[in-house]
Amino acid sequence: MKFPHLNKKSASFDLTPLIDVVFLLLIFFMLTTTFVNLENRVKVNLPSGDFAAAESSENIIVTITENNTIYFNGKLIDPLKLTESVAAEIKEEPERTVVLEADKNVLHGKVIRVMDLLKKGGAERIAIATQPVEKK
Repeated sequence: MKFPHLNKKSASFDLTPLIDVVFLLLIFFMLTTTFVNLENRVKVNLPSGDFAAAESSENIIVTITENNTIYFNGKLIDPLKLTESVAAEIKEEPERTVVLEADKNVLHGKVIRVMDLLKKGGAERIAIATQPVEKK
């Protein structure tokens, strides 16, 4: 029995779907990194001061909003868990600075209580964030 010979064609890959998928992944990762940066910042109205220091990404940031809500590195935290969260971060790298960002309308007593919690967690270096004074 004689079988008919099929024309053998060379296999080729169409790269268009692959390029589309890579392009969509690129867009996805670009957008998610943008949203992550927007979420990490809590808006507070800082008091002004002459010696406003530049912020470092190595710092631990604790934020107190005008309505006395506390955020730890941009995430809402229960004040009772603040001490252990700071202790865990300080344990990894003891030389880190804790930057306390308190809204200028927060009562002084609340800021002192949060500073006490930070000290109990082992924070030796605490800085209070201020906004630079506008020069006229």
